[in-house]
Amino acid sequence: MNSNILKLKLKRVDPVKYATITTVLTLTIMLIFGLPFFLIFSAIGIGAGSESIGAGAAFIGGGIIGMIFGIIVYGVIIFVVTLIATSLLNFVLKKTGGLDIDFEKVGFDFDSQQGDQGRIEQ
Repeated sequence: MNSNILKLKLKRVDPVKYATITTVLTLTIMLIFGLPFFLIFSAIGIGAGSESIGAGAAFIGGGIIGMIFGIIVYGVIIFVVTLIATSLLNFVLKKTGGLDIDFEKVGFDFDSQQGDQGRIEQ
């Protein structure tokens, strides 16, 4: 076996941290790609502020207010779904004994660098 391979086993993922990370990343991507389209469509009269939507646009405020409301709702949905998915992942990991992951040692020696503060258990 190659001595540069470090075998680790994934036993658990923190659901709240993972859901937070996933939510922030998804909303960031949504803002980067969605905001320009939203602004273009708002400028030409298509979308939540459009007269053709009528009561729906009035209900959510249309325009920028509608987008802010949508981001909040979408963020909550992403967080809850990821929290549930990560909890299910942890259940499956527990029942199956974990997930073996192979890492390649590059740049430094894990044994000499971990000391008392290291999180890598042998």
